[in-house]
Formats: sequence, structure tokens, C-alpha cells
Amino acid sequence: MQTPRQWIERAASLIVGNMTQPEEIELPARRFAGLAARVEPGEPFAISELWDRFRADATVGRITGRVNNGIVAVYTEYESDYTGAYTMLVGYEVTADAVVPGGLRVLDVPPQKYAVILAQGEIPQAVQQAWQWVWASALDRAYTVDFDEYLGQTDVRLHVAVR
Repeated sequence: MQTPRQWIERAASLIVGNMTQPEEIELPARRFAGLAARVEPGEPFAISELWDRFRADATVGRITGRVNNGIVAVYTEYESDYTGAYTMLVGYEVTADAVVPGGLRVLDVPPQKYAVILAQGEIPQAVQQAWQWVWASALDRAYTVDFDEYLGQTDVRLHVAVR
């Protein structure tokens, strides 16, 4: 029987989508707003349920002060590492003076160094494959705030916080 780590390493070795090698960059402080939920290990439907809520919720459409119309998925408040619980937010990057309706979460992120990876291909499979690669990689992850920028129908830029 495979350990979780062996399974992830095997899955990462099978990545078939297009993905760039990580590029390290330093980003300034950012602010995100949207719907959030706690994701617990062993609850595979929590992520898809949050995405379904985002698509159906008219409240998120009333967020003003969006930096652009690109959707982001933000991962934060890690319990431990990639095997533990974390908080996920689906929404938008917003300006400091954005008006965010009640019931939505605002997340302020300090300046951070990131490994940036461009995943290309069928969504969500390309994103899942890129994260499998991250989990099996030797990146020195900070487990502070990671986020994905959805750039179109087939391109997603992963930002993985690193030390």
C-alpha cells in the first residue's frame, strides 16, 4: 500500500498538462475578497461546493474596487502543511477602498515571496495537476497565503508562498 507522500509523488510524475517551471518573485501587499470556507482533509467535495456557491451567489458580483475581473482562489490559515486543513477563498483581488458586501470575507496579505507556476490546459484538471507537482516538489513553502489567478479558459497562474 502506498503512503500519501508516495501517491502524491507518483501522481506528480504523471502530469500531462502544460506547466512552466517555477519562477520566484516578490509581490507587494494585496487584498482579496470573496466567499470563504474551511477545507478539511478527507472532504473532497468542500472545494467544488465553494466554487458552486461562488458561481451562484449574486453578492460576490456586487464587490466594487476589483483590480481586474480575474477570479482568484486563495489558500490560507494552514493548520500544518498540504496534508492539513486550510481556509479557501474564491473571489477577486480588490483595492484598499473596495466596498465588500456583508457575508463576504476580506483577506489582507502582506508582501511575500512566491514561486509562480503557469498551468495550462483543461480546468480544473490542469490546476489539480500543477498542485500535485507542488506537493511533491522541494519548494520551501511558507504556508502563509497561496493563490491561483484564473487568466482565461485554459490558463491559471499559481502563486505558492515560499521562504
